[in-house]
Amino acid sequence: MKEVNRWTPLGSGRAALKKHAYEKSPTGHLRPAFPEDLALRVEELDLGIEAMFIAWEVARLAGEELELPEERALMLLVLSTMFSSRQGSTRLPLEKESYLERALDELQVSPEERNAVHNLLAKVKKTCGEGPSPGTGAPGLSDIFGAPGSYRPLIIDKNCLYMQKLHVLEKRVGDKLYDRITAAAPGMLEPGKRELDQNLENALREVLAGPPEEPFGRVELDEEQVEAVRTALSGKIAVISGIPGSGKTSIVASVLRVLARSGPFPLESIALAAPTGKAADKLRRSVAGHLSAIPAPDDADKKLAEACPPASTLHRLLGYRPARDRFLHHENNLLAEQFVIVDESSMIDLSMMDSLLRALSPEARVVFLGDADQLPSIEAGAVLRDLCRAEAVNRHRRVAVLTRSYRAKKEDSSGRQILDTATAINRGETPHKTGDKTSLSPRKKVDQLKFKGVEHLQIEPGDTGKKIAFLEKWHDRLLELKPGLMELLSHRYVAGPAGFDSEETSALNEIISHYEKFRILCVTRVAAGGSGSDAVNEWFHHRFAGTLTGAGLVYEEKPFLVGEPVLVTRNDYILGLYNGDSGLILPVATSDGSRRRPAEPMAVFPRGGGFTAFPLEALRGKLDYAWATTVHKAQGSEYENVAILLPEVYLRPLTRELLYTAVTRAKNSVVIAGPGEVLEQGTARVMERSTGLVEKLK
Repeated sequence: MKEVNRWTPLGSGRAALKKHAYEKSPTGHLRPAFPEDLALRVEELDLGIEAMFIAWEVARLAGEELELPEERALMLLVLSTMFSSRQGSTRLPLEKESYLERALDELQVSPEERNAVHNLLAKVKKTCGEGPSPGTGAPGLSDIFGAPGSYRPLIIDKNCLYMQKLHVLEKRVGDKLYDRITAAAPGMLEPGKRELDQNLENALREVLAGPPEEPFGRVELDEEQVEAVRTALSGKIAVISGIPGSGKTSIVASVLRVLARSGPFPLESIALAAPTGKAADKLRRSVAGHLSAIPAPDDADKKLAEACPPASTLHRLLGYRPARDRFLHHENNLLAEQFVIVDESSMIDLSMMDSLLRALSPEARVVFLGDADQLPSIEAGAVLRDLCRAEAVNRHRRVAVLTRSYRAKKEDSSGRQILDTATAINRGETPHKTGDKTSLSPRKKVDQLKFKGVEHLQIEPGDTGKKIAFLEKWHDRLLELKPGLMELLSHRYVAGPAGFDSEETSALNEIISHYEKFRILCVTRVAAGGSGSDAVNEWFHHRFAGTLTGAGLVYEEKPFLVGEPVLVTRNDYILGLYNGDSGLILPVATSDGSRRRPAEPMAVFPRGGGFTAFPLEALRGKLDYAWATTVHKAQGSEYENVAILLPEVYLRPLTRELLYTAVTRAKNSVVIAGPGEVLEQGTARVMERSTGLVEKLK
């Protein structure tokens, strides 16, 4: 009964009244003994005060068996585990000089507190057995810690400490992935082989014989890409990882063309998805562009172009219900789709991967595409990275790696320099030199910038003048490279019952495409000595207000100005807008066919092949400026010109993966602005995430 009562409201209340739960105030009243000094440390780590309350409550539930030093050590251990999870790890390794020690350093523990934590861990390890039943070696601790399979808040598994939820998720994801990796599927001659059956093989030959054309000639798949197509078609799961510009969306289009011919999966049973709305729209446009470039489409290609599976977010695919915070599709209500292709899979966290795998029918196939070297998901897990490293995935040949980039063509020196810089960063080299070639052009002054290839504008800490001069240059360049920009901003766009007409759509595409060519990327939103995206956006907001005033275009004082790029910060499932969607504020007049309402500033977003406008009032609290964004927000996007604004001093989020992701967002120009030593520190630091998925996929 003790085991049951401990985790009921009644048991929780009893534990809270036990020893050390309350202390006397100077007036003699009882009050909770809340560790306010720890709460201050937690706030500095941006964990949120709720983390402190969780740690406090867990320590209280250990009961009167623990003395005060042990209670405090237990709270520090819980906070360390939560901090590790916030950093993206699914677990907290407990060996010396590892994640635990770094977490304790971040919590600013004293030597006495550190010793108490390690003494507590020694008791915990004796308490937790390897079986599903928790040990009983230490009174109180057996109610908090358990072995794999037990129902306890914290799980010890292979000398790592897990929060119970993450342990369950990781095991379930590992089991489901392993089942798919080792399973045979129709179309495979033998498990683990890439050979296709005759129908698929014939269809693939037809597709390879009729590639699309671009202005510079035929776009034929190379050997790596053909192998990737075979991998995608020959099993119940496939992983395709490639550097930017390696043709991943061409592989998606080729897979669709093969399936449209061979017929094992009707087009309506195929789903295209991505973690964000912007990434899904990019996938849709890329596939549509590939299909439209086929010079002599046959009946299968024409049918595919007319009925191409739409690309959606993973949330929409799984039927997210915000009111209940649940997905419609799961193991008891499986997806009808039988072939699912997911782009930008590096952004998928452990929880989302679990939801997707649970919703797939056992017969369905799934293909994950992405770049395993890019930033992993914001939440816990690094699933794509782990899949590419897992023994079972490679042994069964379920992964294909693309190493050639076609975005940086040989004749394009800027593109080649971007690729060389990204490659150098990925190797951990400060990208001033790549072999015998200079991959990073140093610039001491703002007026020396050429906005070609990759340039480094050295800005010393505290040199606010040079930073402002650079932002001025970026502002002026955005205006100068689009003649007639103010005329486009002053135009009153009209949205009728069916949306914008073709002429208005063309003008909107022209102006929004121009804004999407420029983006400043920051390491964090806040702090960073004025180099966070919040501070940069505020500067641009006030600077652009002056520009509009000079042109006579400011209607009235509003939070968002006409001509200001914006970003959706919260999902709105009713409006169909998702976190990360980018748009532009423009004057829009609505018409119901009989009368036209006066134009007012609205947020205009791409949708499908057109645009949709939303009143600003409908998006209150869901929009932010998008002159600058964090690198995480830019994942899945491409820009012609990128500026990477480094903080004045090194910050923990600045890693090799973040710099690589930021540089590879650009197609023509990258300016890295900030101290050289901060760039070197970021290049040297690898984003460390401890997960157990690779071990579970042996």
